[in-house]
Amino acid sequence: MLLTSPTPHRGYKRIYRRLLLTLLLLALTPLAALGLFCLDRINIIYDEKISAGIEAVTSSKHRALDTFIVERVGQIKTLAFTHPYAELSDPARLSEIFSVMQNNSRSFVDLGIIGMDGRHVSYVGPFDLHEADYTDTPWFREVLRKGVYVSDVFMGYRHVPHIIIAVLRHEGGRSYIMRATIDMEAIDALLRRVYSGRRSDAFLVSEQGVLQTDSRYYGKIMDKLQMPLPNLSRSSMVTESLSAPHGKELLAAMMRLESVPWVLVVADDVRESLEPLRQLKMLILLFVVLGGALVSAGAVLCTRHLVSTLADFDQKQAHIDARMLQSSKMAALGKMAAGVAHEVNNPLMLIQENAGWIRDLLDDESPERMKNYQEILESTAKIEQHVVRAKGITQRMLGFGRRMNPSHMEILLSALADQAVEMLKTEAANRNIAISKEYDPQLPVILSDPAQLEQVFINIIDNAIDAVGKDGKLTIRTEACGAGARITFTDSGPGMDEETLKRIFDPFFTTKKVGEGTGLGLAICYTILEKLGGRIEVSSRPGEGTSFCITLPHEAAPGPAEESVQA
Repeated sequence: MLLTSPTPHRGYKRIYRRLLLTLLLLALTPLAALGLFCLDRINIIYDEKISAGIEAVTSSKHRALDTFIVERVGQIKTLAFTHPYAELSDPARLSEIFSVMQNNSRSFVDLGIIGMDGRHVSYVGPFDLHEADYTDTPWFREVLRKGVYVSDVFMGYRHVPHIIIAVLRHEGGRSYIMRATIDMEAIDALLRRVYSGRRSDAFLVSEQGVLQTDSRYYGKIMDKLQMPLPNLSRSSMVTESLSAPHGKELLAAMMRLESVPWVLVVADDVRESLEPLRQLKMLILLFVVLGGALVSAGAVLCTRHLVSTLADFDQKQAHIDARMLQSSKMAALGKMAAGVAHEVNNPLMLIQENAGWIRDLLDDESPERMKNYQEILESTAKIEQHVVRAKGITQRMLGFGRRMNPSHMEILLSALADQAVEMLKTEAANRNIAISKEYDPQLPVILSDPAQLEQVFINIIDNAIDAVGKDGKLTIRTEACGAGARITFTDSGPGMDEETLKRIFDPFFTTKKVGEGTGLGLAICYTILEKLGGRIEVSSRPGEGTSFCITLPHEAAPGPAEESVQA
């Protein structure tokens, strides 16, 4: 049985926040951990792949460059030691030998034989170097000291950057030097084949930091490299990040050549070469973000559903608790009311008998002979009137305390409501209160006790008329409700506040003036409907009127046989 709409006192917002936070932590933590793990593994694979790739290219080109230099040095040494001075000093013969060399490998620009005086004995090439004196040049002194010398890039008499290979030969008490210039295009071709990316770079640099070839980002040949080189031993490789002029970061692998004191540097923009891995990282991030959004949305919806279910459960539990409390109050007050009624009835009977006896005595007296005859007669009438009123109250108290067995008859709520209205329509008309009826034509027939239900309807209508006072409206509405029926009484009265709503069904609680109401009417309605298996709900706000909603099952619950007493 619902009295009002009790509000359970729980911190639902706090529960919602804590539950949502817990669900988000439980759901998002594994997702975020999985995403971070995948990104970390991809970064490791990313680093390993780009490092392995650039190191493999650098190692391969390191071998190619070393082989190229060693082969060129070997070629010049073989030429110097397999041909006598007489042939080499002959320009015509030297030209034939140079032509054969170029046919096999176009790796040299010119070829010359230089005496110990530092001047050409014979020369084949595009430059006019017959009068050049090399005695004071660094490479001349180095080849005299070492026997075989490969120079760094220098300008010399050609006025263009070039590299030379010089070999010292002693023959029959005569010493001379064979000198060849390496074609820089051959070295550049080797470096260009290192990487084909739009931002890749490969170049050679001396131990002094001078560029031996052109670099895409770090300068032209013979420029000073504007960054320190790491300490490199032979066959060792160092991989590190370099900054490029375009603002992007390059990964560079550096390896020292074994044939000459140069360092091979191979650099590349790894983001360009490993675009698929970056796309995979973006897909994982997108998956984590979308997964997090879906999980968050699911957590919010789930939390709302759980909290809403909890609130509904608490609301139902509050109604059950209110019903049990009301039933307990009714049972206790019913017993008390029955006891009080029995105790009061005996004095009332004695008072009524004595009042009747006084009236009989007055009938034997002459009004003219008694000075206060009329006052005594009026007092006797008032005593009898109030005795009747008190007996009515005790009768209601007895009815409130008894268990009434409902009868089972077919009832149409609309017809029963019309009967109740018929009994009170005169009172409503006198107060200019309009009674509006909104009956459902499809209203089902129910099995219940018509007398007790009519008593409930009359009580509620009468209370509504008293609440409206004058110039108002009362609306009676019926409708089907599941397997039963519902009837609602809505008045245009002043309404009730929350405190009044909480006590509206309490016995002896009334909002009427003293002497105008006993406070038992709605309590009896509550008891009757409870025994009939129905429920009564009330909703009201100050200034907005009041609605009593009665819901009845298809068939009333059976009860113990006992006389029905009307209040």
